[in-house]
Amino acid sequence: MPNRLSERGIAEAALELVDAAGVDGLTMRKLAQRLGVTPMALYTYFPDRDAVLEAVTQLLLAEVDIPGEDLDWRATIRALMRSIRAVGLRHPNTAVLINRYPPRTVDALTFIEAAFRAFRRAGFDDRSTVRCYRALAVYSMGTFDVELNRYFARRPAARPAEDSLDAPTAERLLPHVTSMAPLVADQDDEEEFEYGLDLLLAGFAQAMGAA
Repeated sequence: MPNRLSERGIAEAALELVDAAGVDGLTMRKLAQRLGVTPMALYTYFPDRDAVLEAVTQLLLAEVDIPGEDLDWRATIRALMRSIRAVGLRHPNTAVLINRYPPRTVDALTFIEAAFRAFRRAGFDDRSTVRCYRALAVYSMGTFDVELNRYFARRPAARPAEDSLDAPTAERLLPHVTSMAPLVADQDDEEEFEYGLDLLLAGFAQAMGAA
């Protein structure tokens, strides 16, 4: 067993494997082969495959860029959210893990600290800050699912052929779905991400003003 074997080294090798072959392509045996060790050597550092995947997630989240302190809270949140999206797009086979494991390590939690600090500087209280963070997390995770899985492009709303048996019924009962279904799939992912982020930030500001 090489002396250089370490928790971080194993996680980095696992990240490379998942990037190449997807989450299902990672096994302890393949990971051991990549590192040139026996599978049992890995269990000194990780109790099971799930723990390895959790560690891979921590590496991913540590890639999020932290903006400077000179930005206001809106610009800070925009920068963080854009960076999180960029990390997911950079690791499309691995991004699904972000929806499975929350940040835990100091490096992975750094972007959360930056977001909390920005909200608190802007006058948000602790509860409001946490609620905004949870809303942003849900939005980010949902965006990954929709964008990376091409949800709307692969599963567009039903639009029956003009000569099908369903066509007259669809136009009568689902007139709006029938007319707007093509627009649902024909959207720019980045523009839609920014649009949704605008709505969230505007809502946060309004809620804070009302409070």
